[in-house]
Amino acid sequence: MGGLRMSIKELKPELTKKYLEFSKELDRSGALSQKEKELIAVAVAHAIRCKYCIEDHTKKARAVGASDEEIAEAIFVAARVSAGSVLTYAQHHAFKGP
Repeated sequence: MGGLRMSIKELKPELTKKYLEFSKELDRSGALSQKEKELIAVAVAHAIRCKYCIEDHTKKARAVGASDEEIAEAIFVAARVSAGSVLTYAQHHAFKGP
């Protein structure tokens, strides 16, 4: 085989369109500023270990004025939540009674 495959956009054009509309709507400032949203996205991207998301949202965060210090702090917040979930999970599953 080895031929070119269709892209997800070609396979599911309507769903892709809806996703892009949804994403564009979230890009508008609301209760959170665009910088706050991008810092959240940076933290989530690290938590889910998506290298493409990390690159994209770190670049976008910088473009809307996030400093390296703010980006680093957002990443540490993600690390705290991740570590906390591991400890909580352990307490409720590894160390629960018989």
